[in-house]
Amino acid sequence: MDYRSKCLLAVDTSAANCAAAIFLNGKIFSTVREMKKGQAENLFEVIEDTLEQAKVKKSQIDLIVVGIGPGNFTGIRIGLAATKGLSLSLKVPLSGVNSFQASLYGQNEYKVAAIQAPLNSYYLGTINGDFRTGHTKDSDAHERFASRPKSKKFIENMAKFGADRKCTLSQAIPLYIKAADAKPHNNEFSMIK
Repeated sequence: MDYRSKCLLAVDTSAANCAAAIFLNGKIFSTVREMKKGQAENLFEVIEDTLEQAKVKKSQIDLIVVGIGPGNFTGIRIGLAATKGLSLSLKVPLSGVNSFQASLYGQNEYKVAAIQAPLNSYYLGTINGDFRTGHTKDSDAHERFASRPKSKKFIENMAKFGADRKCTLSQAIPLYIKAADAKPHNNEFSMIK
């Protein structure tokens, strides 16, 4: 296989974990820590553990990919901020891999992935970047579509997808499937005197 990177770093904090993988000349080394909170405090330690496993230095990294969602709003931003900083300091490119791509890569059974969304619903998307801006509430979505793999498989798929020259990478910006829940304030306000 023709790889676009000799030493790729993949980072994902879009779910209830902190994960990193190194794709090194076709081999993958990964570290995952399950956590609902604390990704910002633990991410660089997870990256360092992964670099130690692979026996590589940061200076050997030639491409960084980051999970852009859909997923946890704050987690996605933690991953993006950290990898943008690393990308700038190491002077290497940064790209995004969405959750649909990481869920579908390496399997042939499904063409569409269902990612858990709020209110017992799912976002639907394909590996080529097509996704539904709406979502389904089908209770059997996890049986009819590929679902997000466990954390270790997910981060390893993300690294493989990032290294595969045949796959198109995205910009490292959050993937928004639906409009924000927050509504803008009206222009009326009161001043407390």
